[in-house]
Amino acid sequence: MTEWHHRERGPITEDKLLKAVHILADIVESHGATFRPLYHDVRQQLGEFRAQQQADAAAARIAALGEEKVA
Repeated sequence: MTEWHHRERGPITEDKLLKAVHILADIVESHGATFRPLYHDVRQQLGEFRAQQQADAAAARIAALGEEKVA
């Protein structure tokens, strides 16, 4: 367990959040509703992460179009 605390975590990615959602879903199914709030919280974070990624991608596309018009 001490190795886990000293491990480099890196940035939060969609893959990491998705993996956490699947793991928590399995835990909720196996152990009941105790972990359900955590499961819903991680699902919400995944949704927010995806929305932010989409917004960032849209902003980048708009910026690129603006640069093309200037050039």
